[in-house]
Amino acid sequence: MKHILVRIILVMFLAGVFAAASIAAEPTPPPAKAQGQDFEKHKANVLARIDARIARNQEEKTCVQAAKNPGELKACQEKFKAEAKQQREQMKK
Repeated sequence: MKHILVRIILVMFLAGVFAAASIAAEPTPPPAKAQGQDFEKHKANVLARIDARIARNQEEKTCVQAAKNPGELKACQEKFKAEAKQQREQMKK
């Protein structure tokens, strides 16, 4: 009987410890105003990156349309492939 009582107390203690740890681990959200500002800033950054990709794709399309032979077409592809690689390298930094 004593062993069962000790085990029950131990289980209850551990449950309390885990409950307290999970409550303490929950992050408190920042105030709503700060979230809105961060969201708007993030949204503006996403839109700017999309606009940059659209501009780059338009430049690549213009280059391909202007190509008069396979060599010029390949030069366009290599140029924009190299630029994309360079941008990926910069994003890693």
